[in-house]
Amino acid sequence: IPMLLEQGYTVVAPSLPGHGFTDAPSVPGVSPCVVACAYHKLMTKLGYDKYIIHGGDWGAIIGAVMTHVYADHVMGLHNTLNHIHFGWRQISQTVVGLFAPQLVYTTPQEEAFINPISGLEQRMYKKFAFFHTQTVIPDTLGYGIVDSPLGLISWIGSPLVLNSAPNNDPEQWRQGLLNFGLDNVCATLLIYWTTRSAQASMRLHYEFYWNDREYLENFTIPNVPVAISNFPNEIIHLTKFTSWRTFNNIKQFTYHDHGGRYAHLDNTEGVVGDLTSFIQEIQ
Repeated sequence: IPMLLEQGYTVVAPSLPGHGFTDAPSVPGVSPCVVACAYHKLMTKLGYDKYIIHGGDWGAIIGAVMTHVYADHVMGLHNTLNHIHFGWRQISQTVVGLFAPQLVYTTPQEEAFINPISGLEQRMYKKFAFFHTQTVIPDTLGYGIVDSPLGLISWIGSPLVLNSAPNNDPEQWRQGLLNFGLDNVCATLLIYWTTRSAQASMRLHYEFYWNDREYLENFTIPNVPVAISNFPNEIIHLTKFTSWRTFNNIKQFTYHDHGGRYAHLDNTEGVVGDLTSFIQEIQ
């Protein structure tokens, strides 16, 4: 955010319901799609009829929904997550690419980023366990985390490490955590602990899976300009061709040599560089 402010941009950065200093929802059903509607209302109340969206992790999904529903208001979407859903269509792309890469990949760089399929399997097993747990039993896990500082550190620290370090290299996991900056990590833990919001934050996974998943499997964004930044330690990678099935007007599709799910922390310069170049292109 400071890097964008220094360049003269106005930044609106709302926190997610139930995360940090934002109150937890008092009713069930507050899914990413519901949050997307709330964020658009926030922007209009602030006086912004037109705006550009940047998102990563949940922000990428929420931003995509806002772009789909409020296309007349969104000038452009920049995501650090190139998949909004991962189904049989995406899996088939990976399998075909393993045996006939010339049918799937347009450049050697793209093939190296995505293949082999074994890399996908290991990423899914090691890095997706937390998503499954929070989707199925968020409250069971949540009670233990809000009651134990060590439990909170372990649970939040695990995805930070696994989603920033090179795949299958445990010796690099410590370095992966350091890439975020200890001040950032400690600040995140302190916010979750003092607000006791860790349990409430997990429910977004549950609401996403049971309320939004089918909708997101079939929607497309036909006209709004889109930029996607790809980072090697992300869990899932898709080709530009496959991403076109969701984002039909991709203006920028870049690859980076380091960073992961939380690239805005461990590759800040890359994220800001892609975002600002995209803004300059579409303005």
